[in-house]
Amino acid sequence: MKTAIGFAALLAGVSLPVLALAQEATQGTVLEPIIVTAEKRRAESKDVPASIVVKTGETLSLRKTKRREDAIAAEPNAQTGAVTAKLYTSFTAIRGVGSALIESDPSVGIYVDGVGIGNAQAHSGTLLDVDRIEILRGPQGTLYGRNNIAGSVNIISNLPDPDHTGGEIGMDFGRFGTLGTTGVFNTPIGDNGWAVRGAFSASKTDGFLHSTVDGSDLGGGKDVHGRLSIAGDITDNLEFLGIVDIERQVLDGEMFGMPEADFLKGSRGVAVDDPTRIDSDLVTASGQLTYQLDNGDKIVSITGFQKSAVGVSGNGFPVGYFAAYDALFQSMGFANFRYRSDNPFDGRYRQWSQEVRYVSEDNDRLNWVAGLYGEFSQASRVYGANSTFTGGEATLSTRGDTDTVSLSAFADGTYALNDQWKLFGGLRVGHDRKTFDYDFNANATAQLLGLTGAFAPGYSAKLSEAYVTPRIGLQFEPMDGLNLYGGISSGYKSGGFNSGFVGLGDEGAYDSERVISYELGLKSATLDDRLKVEASVFYIDWRDQQVQGFNALTGATPISNAPRSESWGGELSVAYDLDDHWTLTAGAGYADATYKDYRNARALDGSGSVDVSGNQQQFVSRFTGSAGVTYQWEAGWDDLVGKVGVNYRYRSSYYFDVQNTISQKGYGLVDAYAGLENDRYAAYVFAKNIGDLDYRIVAADLGTGKLLSPGDPLTFGGSFKVKF
Repeated sequence: MKTAIGFAALLAGVSLPVLALAQEATQGTVLEPIIVTAEKRRAESKDVPASIVVKTGETLSLRKTKRREDAIAAEPNAQTGAVTAKLYTSFTAIRGVGSALIESDPSVGIYVDGVGIGNAQAHSGTLLDVDRIEILRGPQGTLYGRNNIAGSVNIISNLPDPDHTGGEIGMDFGRFGTLGTTGVFNTPIGDNGWAVRGAFSASKTDGFLHSTVDGSDLGGGKDVHGRLSIAGDITDNLEFLGIVDIERQVLDGEMFGMPEADFLKGSRGVAVDDPTRIDSDLVTASGQLTYQLDNGDKIVSITGFQKSAVGVSGNGFPVGYFAAYDALFQSMGFANFRYRSDNPFDGRYRQWSQEVRYVSEDNDRLNWVAGLYGEFSQASRVYGANSTFTGGEATLSTRGDTDTVSLSAFADGTYALNDQWKLFGGLRVGHDRKTFDYDFNANATAQLLGLTGAFAPGYSAKLSEAYVTPRIGLQFEPMDGLNLYGGISSGYKSGGFNSGFVGLGDEGAYDSERVISYELGLKSATLDDRLKVEASVFYIDWRDQQVQGFNALTGATPISNAPRSESWGGELSVAYDLDDHWTLTAGAGYADATYKDYRNARALDGSGSVDVSGNQQQFVSRFTGSAGVTYQWEAGWDDLVGKVGVNYRYRSSYYFDVQNTISQKGYGLVDAYAGLENDRYAAYVFAKNIGDLDYRIVAADLGTGKLLSPGDPLTFGGSFKVKF
């Protein structure tokens, strides 16, 4: 705790001099206020008593940030990635909270136009026609409910505009055979205030790796994404917004990794003869009704439906990775035996949700929101492990089906005690009920080879738990443009069941997670809002963390609970519009996330348990930061505006495993863009990872050596779009 207090003092020592210097700067352009709906009611970002990052769709487009996970990972104290393969085992953490899990609920809630993506496997996807992204750091259990213990990400699309007819068509191209197209169209429907908006994108890339067996490309894929929305007034007081969003993603040549020795030599080739294919589909439909009351308050109803599916086939392992296993069974008379020649997976998820809330946001002293939320979901996961030999096959498969019913009631608000002090707080009360059915199957050959003895037979189980997630705090505004706040908030993440190759002794439920977060922060907007400085410090007490284990002897990935973990640190961000041309941004984060008490972690070699108390959390860097500069000017021809930007992102070293044996050293990436744009067309060039830095994004040891996947090398290209 002494270290945390020292870090708070450090942030104050950095941010307060910046504020002092700002008072001496010259006056200039006034920035538009940043309006957010993070608290489910409209407010300026600088007035929200929480650490929040807002990125506009224009900024994301200029930086060529095309995916949800990339937008999150670009911010301090946020990490995203995959545990084994993209689209299969997604991982997201904020402030060090976010276990590397395959089968459990997410730790970070991701919401697209008000509907949560409940299946973590569907968190990866493209950004299409986005107005803004709001990233809230810290537990959001009061307003967003279960499974938001690390934070929440709101992705808000551009909505239909009844006063405008038009759109745009764009093309993108880049290194490694990357091609893409986008289209947006908006039109009023008649003259009664209704409008419809459509958006579409399609892209493909060949990938930057290749198979040394047949020369085929690895790491490539395709993506098709479409959205249709309609909005209008049903009556003078009742508004409707309907959205249907469909996305299909395909990875044609994914792999579970290249040998570490090849990566260290700078190789771009991997000896894979049956690359993994991953198909991901996500469909979301929502209907929102907003009723405006005569007193200015409103009642909002959001009905959502979501369906996702992920399919995996192929081997994906380098040839010879399981040579020791192959030799063992070949010595038993099974000619040409190949261990895990195919690793099929089929995951399906359906979710129905309903939220009704009352919003009061225009009062002088008390602004609040209260509501009810209900969710029902069905998840089915089928895992397979097939081994082949001359004239036969040994097959194992499991199926886990989970039905979830979640109900909750919540209220949250801010009360102005006087002109300077405000009290904020809220409470959510909820209940989760889960039912689970598990089946294990093996053919006669698998039983003969003794591949089944370590796995549990089929069983059924239930889980029922109530939870309460309050928050409370104070805001203080000593002067115009300076907001200080401090608060305590809590979060809850639902327990669940292991569903993939459950080992003997791992039957039944693992426990839910609980966090309590303590946070202090300041937000300042000076120089006519041209300079914005935000700083925050936090301490998170994390109980019963759900941790994914791995048994190299069986391939099982059981989840167990770490009794106590913690994370502490802070963030500092500065954004400064020097004048009409130059803008500077910088951000830094520190998160010391560790297992405080975890004495029975699963050993990677399957030998039993190990004590990892004090170890660093997986995939979490202690230091993260970014800095950028942009310059824009009038070209003096055809109303064109020139735009140039350079951005730098850094993250310190981190580990890929609980035992802290496989690591990636710290690295920084430089990106840049330049282009010209007016109201009719735009043209840009860009480059990412300009230094062509080699780094790992996935690494694991599955029993016979380290495998890893490298990050994207230097990529460059251009884009052109026509507006109408």
